Amino acid sequence: MTILTIFQAGKLTMNPHHREILDAIISLSGKATQHTFSDSYLGNDHPRFPISAPVLRAIAKEWMRDHKDITAETFAALLTSLVEGKSSTEKCMAGILLDYSTNAQRQFDPALFDHWLDHLVGWAEVDSVCTGTYTINEIPLQWKKWKPLLIRFSKSKNIQKRRASIVLLCSPLRKPGNEALIEVAFENIDRLKSEKEILITKAISWVLRSMDKHYRKLLKEYLKANADTLPKIAVRETMIKLETGTKTKRK
Repeated sequence: MTILTIFQAGKLTMNPHHREILDAIISLSGKATQHTFSDSYLGNDHPRFPISAPVLRAIAKEWMRDHKDITAETFAALLTSLVEGKSSTEKCMAGILLDYSTNAQRQFDPALFDHWLDHLVGWAEVDSVCTGTYTINEIPLQWKKWKPLLIRFSKSKNIQKRRASIVLLCSPLRKPGNEALIEVAFENIDRLKSEKEILITKAISWVLRSMDKHYRKLLKEYLKANADTLPKIAVRETMIKLETGTKTKRK
């Protein structure tokens, strides 16, 4: 039985909205494969459909436009179904749909991320769901719910959740007025900075660099006090970002 046949068979019991989106993905891509990209690079061996990111975004944008009246409850059920899907493409589509959702559709319980992260593996899947428009808007607005959740993620045995405890803050920290998030960002970094896995070291670098534009003073003070204990790659890339505006020096 081919991977594509397995997907087709599974659609019989699938969330109907998920089924619509998967049909669109299948119709606009080639056969699902385990090796569309480097598994070691993306950090998992989930099957993927050979389909470009712009085409996936076009599918998501059109679907959300045609379903603009769905409730937050229905939307959350769709996202959960996609995240629990067999392919990395479906999981990443959940994050793309979040980018095109309305404020009303985003009013689901943030604790759902705890469940979703049990089904996401590797930086590509985690980051697709844990960055973007949703986090920019909803994490600051629902901070009383998000703060304990982020701290709990940073203490999890699941490295995907530990990464998420940091990258969930990257997008909102590119915006001004989110000083309340800085304390938790530094707290989570301090808890994780001794880890050597690239999923964590690169996440720390990313969130620090996200503070560059609007929180430079706090960022410089933190680096000065913690440079010796932070991952070397995070210190190096952040210092270059402070000096040049990019994470690597131009040749």
